[in-house]
Amino acid sequence: MAIAGIELFAIIGFLLAAYAVVGNDALQTLGTFINSNKRLHWTILFAFAAAILVITFVYGWVINNGDPSYGRLSNETKYPPIQVQWYHTLPPLVLLVITRLGIPVSTSFMVLTIFASIGGLGSMIEKSLFGYGLAFLTGGVVYMLISRSLEKWFEENPVDKVIPYGLVAGVGTAFFLSQYYVFGTIDDMGTALTGVGLSIVAEAIAIGFCFGHSRSMYWVIVQWVTTGYLWAVWLIQDFANIFVFLPRELTALQGFGAMFAIVILLGFTFANQGGPVQRILRTKSNVTDIRSATIIDFLYATLLFFFKELNDLPMSTTWVFLGLIAGREYAFALTHKVVTFTAAMFDTFSDLGKAFIGLVISIDLAVGLPLMAQIAVGEDVSLSSVFATTFFTWFVIVSNLMLAVVIWFLMKKDKPAAAVFFGVMAIGAAVFFATVEQLEQTDIVPVSEASPE
Repeated sequence: MAIAGIELFAIIGFLLAAYAVVGNDALQTLGTFINSNKRLHWTILFAFAAAILVITFVYGWVINNGDPSYGRLSNETKYPPIQVQWYHTLPPLVLLVITRLGIPVSTSFMVLTIFASIGGLGSMIEKSLFGYGLAFLTGGVVYMLISRSLEKWFEENPVDKVIPYGLVAGVGTAFFLSQYYVFGTIDDMGTALTGVGLSIVAEAIAIGFCFGHSRSMYWVIVQWVTTGYLWAVWLIQDFANIFVFLPRELTALQGFGAMFAIVILLGFTFANQGGPVQRILRTKSNVTDIRSATIIDFLYATLLFFFKELNDLPMSTTWVFLGLIAGREYAFALTHKVVTFTAAMFDTFSDLGKAFIGLVISIDLAVGLPLMAQIAVGEDVSLSSVFATTFFTWFVIVSNLMLAVVIWFLMKKDKPAAAVFFGVMAIGAAVFFATVEQLEQTDIVPVSEASPE
């Protein structure tokens, strides 16, 4: 059965993935936005996020000839087009359940792994681990510099005491001109000047609200601009997690029908105020102050922009977010004393452990579900078809052994367990980076799970 040229299982998988993705990543991209704008009705916040989503989708669909994933799935040796089967819908269903439990798993790993070749899986993990490390260092360094000064000042002074006039225009101008003159991500001066113009317009709106309503409204506009930047960049990264179920080139009916469905599901997330995953963000230090929230969002968005420009490979934006928040918490523990180092360690290790559980579950699902499907229809399947290479076999075994350590730590949550957890994670990461080329060079889909589209 097909609707608008798309098979039923592909539609079901797409809808499950869309709801799980926008529900889970409300924590990352819109969590601080929701927390610091509680005085506004959720429909206003939703309308803003929906408008950014529509603009980002339409732009990507047009410039990429019907591919709204912004080329994240263009490498067909790593992410081959396949005929979606019933078991492909199970990972996003599992993700949906885990999201409702408030666990910050990676949507990229949970959804894309079952579609990826072994090489694609290796590349995605490598980029995500690098993302966690870079984000951790960024968060640590930035907040070591500002936690005793700027963040402490935020805590002691109301939001309307000092208004940083020119912040939006200045940062926006510097960003767009640097992308043109320094980094080369913008190759047309007209595009750069358009960005500068929009920054100046946003500045004028912020000043207008500041004098027309209250001084604190300037920071509200700053945060909304930053959230728009973050939400758009995140969508560019993670649209692949949703649209992997659909044809790589969508017709207008297929594309805009899919976009409308995502907007509706996003509305449910806002009506639920971000969902259970939002509880994780509320445990972090000083995230309800709109000024602090804006800094978090800007740093996160800029990191995602960097990885967007680095290459077209998919990655876990969840791991980048967790790395940034972890670095921030340790900086606060070392300099500002709003949280103890031990509390920061247990908190961030718990987040990382839960994310690792999601990674291992996604690997096990990618290996096990096609196997179970072939057994269910009476086909003979040998282990050699499941574990395509010896190295991949050991990769799966060791990942599951590490999972036992993670679960033990999450149950104990004491210093000895934390020390073992840290040691196992560090050794595992070191071994992975030393051997990842063996995974990346294997363009085999486990169990040859489906035929091309």
